[in-house]
Amino acid sequence: MGMVATRRRIGSAYVVGCGRYGEVSRFAREQGVSRQWVYREAEQVSATLAGTRTRQHIERLQAEVADLRGQVAHLEQRLSSAVVVDDEKQTECACVAQACGVTLAQCRTLLQVLIPGKTLSVPSLGRRTQAVAKQAGALLEVFDAYARPLVREGAGDEIYVSDPVLMVVEQESLCWVCGQLSPDVSGAAWAQEFARLPNLEQMARDGGTALAKGVAVVNAQRQEQGQEPVVDQGDHFHALWKGGMGLPRAEKRASQALAEAEAAQKILEECARQGQSQKAPGIRAGHAWRKAEKAMDTWQETERLWQQIKDALPLITPDGALNTRAKAEAVLAQTLPQLPDSDFAKPKRQLQRPEMLNYLDRVQDRLAKLPFPAEVTQAAVQQEALRRRPELLKGESTQGAAWRGVMLLCAAVLGQAEQGQQALAAVRDIFRRAYRASSLVECINSVLRMQQAQHRKLTQGLLDLKRLYWNCRTFRTGHRRGSTPYQRLGVPWPEGLRWWDVLKLTPEQLGNKLSTAKTAA
Repeated sequence: MGMVATRRRIGSAYVVGCGRYGEVSRFAREQGVSRQWVYREAEQVSATLAGTRTRQHIERLQAEVADLRGQVAHLEQRLSSAVVVDDEKQTECACVAQACGVTLAQCRTLLQVLIPGKTLSVPSLGRRTQAVAKQAGALLEVFDAYARPLVREGAGDEIYVSDPVLMVVEQESLCWVCGQLSPDVSGAAWAQEFARLPNLEQMARDGGTALAKGVAVVNAQRQEQGQEPVVDQGDHFHALWKGGMGLPRAEKRASQALAEAEAAQKILEECARQGQSQKAPGIRAGHAWRKAEKAMDTWQETERLWQQIKDALPLITPDGALNTRAKAEAVLAQTLPQLPDSDFAKPKRQLQRPEMLNYLDRVQDRLAKLPFPAEVTQAAVQQEALRRRPELLKGESTQGAAWRGVMLLCAAVLGQAEQGQQALAAVRDIFRRAYRASSLVECINSVLRMQQAQHRKLTQGLLDLKRLYWNCRTFRTGHRRGSTPYQRLGVPWPEGLRWWDVLKLTPEQLGNKLSTAKTAA
């Protein structure tokens, strides 16, 4: 056979690969094995020589290494976005929850979802929150030293939680500048809050007597000191809202009268079909229809008068002109007496108060003080007024074309004037700050109403925590989005500083950061 190897597997490989016909059978008989065994040994030798098994083992190991690397990358990615919910993070969650009006028990329930069995108890969260609230009160004193002198237009209101809370909000920025628990709601208490706003120019308020007395007291103090008084602006929102409730009543009466007339008419028609006397039913139907017509006329007239009253109050009238006290008072004097006292008694009393139109006088005074030529100021006023009434510029009517011509003429005057754009910016700022409602303070009141519904008591510390959180939070929507109330008011804010980072600072450290940020600005 010519085989020189002594090991059987090599012999099997030899006879399978190089042997003649019948040598595999003979070799198997000599070795005492089957032919299949010989072939398997030959295959093993071939695989060993070719390195197939080694390569398969290496490939399997490489696949396992690649899989392990993928798992490690996934774990590293999760680790990069993971948050360690330790005691400090639980404290931060509890403080945010309290600032948003969520109870500590509810906060702990949510934390249990993240770290079951490892959350702090409600009393522990409460003690930590109280400590942070105390720190918030000290830090607010530093912020208030910067924020309160910047307040020019404010809105005031009181809300009753566990005790009365005196609230003042800056109108443009929605910065919560005053939030003080008070044992009573009086003019003296409000005057004390207003005294903390040295540069306050206008205070919008509702019809509360304590607020009115507070403005009167602080104005008396300013008069003694030779300072400009605070403009006492009555709230239009509540007055118009109360008046709007009278219209549905008139509509309801008209609907009822119409239904009665239709019912009387059906009775009359039924009598005619049955051949009965129509005299009495006809009289009742006629009376009912006259009553319905009168009710409908009253409803339409009331709606027309109320629309005239609403149009008399805005800064820009429906005809595109700047409103004045004389124009508004003339319309109110003509329309208010025609409204029925049964439905409009309270709004009529409110709208007849002099402070309801004080904002118009303030706008006229500020326009008169602008350092621009009269024709430039007038062009800027007219252009801004038309910009706020875009419906006048639309359409193919003669009047619309005339208003578009006026707009072009104003633009030409402002373009030729050296200070045209400055005048337009100044007029726009005056118009934008012509606040005539205190409804913005209700946005902040809603923060406390959640506390009122969820908690038994509201402490001054918790109120300070809420106020600091509100002023440091970033608006998500609207024209204020992307900024905080403090930033919009003009308070210096160190870049990258978060609300929770602020609470870790001492008042001295915060003061240094704010002073540095102000210098850098």
